[in-house]
Amino acid sequence: MEFEPVHETVSRIAREHSDRTAIEGPGGRTSYAELDAGVRRLSTALAVNGVEPGSMVPVIARDRTLMATALLAVLRTGGVVVPLDVAGPPGRVAAALRATSPGHVITDVVPERSVRSLIEETAPEAKTVTPLTDPGPQEAPAHASAPDDPCYVFFTSGTTGRPKGIVGRVGSVPPYLRWESELVSAGPGSRVSQLHSPGFDAVLRDVLLPLTTGGTLCLPEPGIPADPAALCRWIDDSHVTLVHCVPTVFRGFLAAAEASGTRFASLRHVALSGERLHPSDVARWTDLFGADGPGLINMYGPSETTMTKTYHLVTPADAERETVPVGRPVPGTEVLLLDEYGGECPTGEVGEVHLRTRHGTLGYLNDPDATESSFERIPGGGPGEVVYRTGDFGRLLPDDGLEFLGRTDHQVKVGGVRVEVEGVEALLREVPGVEDAAVTVTGEGPGPLRLRAFLQCERLPDASLLRDRLAHHLPGGALPEAFARLDRLPRTISGKVDRQALPTDIATAATPAAVEPRTPLERVLAAVWSEILPLTGTDVRRSFFDAGGSSLLVLELLTRIRRQTGAEVPLASFLVEPTIESAARLVEESLFSDETMADLFDDEGEAEGLAPERHEHPFEESR
Repeated sequence: MEFEPVHETVSRIAREHSDRTAIEGPGGRTSYAELDAGVRRLSTALAVNGVEPGSMVPVIARDRTLMATALLAVLRTGGVVVPLDVAGPPGRVAAALRATSPGHVITDVVPERSVRSLIEETAPEAKTVTPLTDPGPQEAPAHASAPDDPCYVFFTSGTTGRPKGIVGRVGSVPPYLRWESELVSAGPGSRVSQLHSPGFDAVLRDVLLPLTTGGTLCLPEPGIPADPAALCRWIDDSHVTLVHCVPTVFRGFLAAAEASGTRFASLRHVALSGERLHPSDVARWTDLFGADGPGLINMYGPSETTMTKTYHLVTPADAERETVPVGRPVPGTEVLLLDEYGGECPTGEVGEVHLRTRHGTLGYLNDPDATESSFERIPGGGPGEVVYRTGDFGRLLPDDGLEFLGRTDHQVKVGGVRVEVEGVEALLREVPGVEDAAVTVTGEGPGPLRLRAFLQCERLPDASLLRDRLAHHLPGGALPEAFARLDRLPRTISGKVDRQALPTDIATAATPAAVEPRTPLERVLAAVWSEILPLTGTDVRRSFFDAGGSSLLVLELLTRIRRQTGAEVPLASFLVEPTIESAARLVEESLFSDETMADLFDDEGEAEGLAPERHEHPFEESR
């Protein structure tokens, strides 16, 4: 097939379907003609201001329509787009800006003060380009991109605690999009959600799959992806046909669908990646929708190999497995399972996953040593033809392809975000008074993974201060749930930290004047709390985040509260005061709102179907 870069594909689609809706979101609808005009205008403004082929161009924008437009505009100039999450940790964004040393940054029409300050501090020489930047009287021609040109940079955490850039290759993106579009029958009429952070490469699936097939990119209101009940309603009301997300987000809107009876009339596929999909997830989905409901696709593929590299079409039988496979390789990819000596493992034996692909990335930004150690270039092949050592354990199944079994190193995925615990440890060692640090991972089964930190220090710093410090550099999933002080970290004979010898029961500093649960409802919520945060002692006035919670764990918490009590606790209300005491109040308000109580009584004020003399609280103790 003749090579066509994605920005040219979108431009061609715009000519063929000019009046169709390309993007639909909070700002209204954008037709393909309007999108193409916006891309041309912005790419011309970039060229007029000095962007050349190969230039790194970060995009820091809260407006997701602008993010999609900017991505295509940078590619049209031959530049390298660097999407960054304006809502992400500022330290992470700053590190990405320093690493790319950009001459230009694309941002919103009126950049937020924090964004302006960040750019001024970390990229003072960069010119700011917005949709209102004057492109001049003459449109700049599109750059003739070659398959081996660089096209994007996404950052993942590194072992030093600093982001590590992965450089994408122009020619590796279209084959993936063609494969997935065929798999899910994407085309005009498809409506694809955009839920991923723009700072991670999965956003490319969200944005480019619909726009290269004549479909519609659907953008939710800010905050909706973090609220399972709102997300459930939005998917249904927006007639979304394809959702890409991590299993944590999937479990949230699945629970909301269970509670509300939502049937997702338009939804056809949910493509899951970034974390393990558990058999219990499959069982719940099948119980709700049956074998003929929306299909689940379990995907696997590191960012270093250009998005997904294996996939499994989930069936009801997967609910009975110990693990759900990640399946067979996509076209142009071969899965190799190698033992410690580099030999191929027979079917059924565990080995380290290596991915041989014709459509890989160009390696790590400004880090040839790391690139050489992780990528083996295929002799005689082009830059995209590589064997990538994933660092994952797996085994090949007789009929269902690859089974993912976990990491070979200290790198895990929490909430779809890759976290290298050595990077978290490196940042903890920078805290005054901390001599050394070790971070461990806990959590098995369908529950989320969690991090715990052991600090070698004379006095344990305040946990909230530690998290505030880490949150400046790390995504929410990388923040430890709890901290403990040790006089000295246990070590092996070689001097390395002996992780097997670390305590299994971590204790955090007690909060003065802790208030134990006082009512049946608070005790119910405390039990839910302890399922999420297995800590000793419960204080109904202690913040969920101070106790070790994270933004992803909040979603799991509210889902379990809804399942346990039947109450809808609004995310925004909970975040104002994230305590058991406040949550109990919100549950009561949800269960006994004025409207709910009014519905229970007839015009004479007597309860319909209930004895008028007494209405028991569902959590009231029997007398």
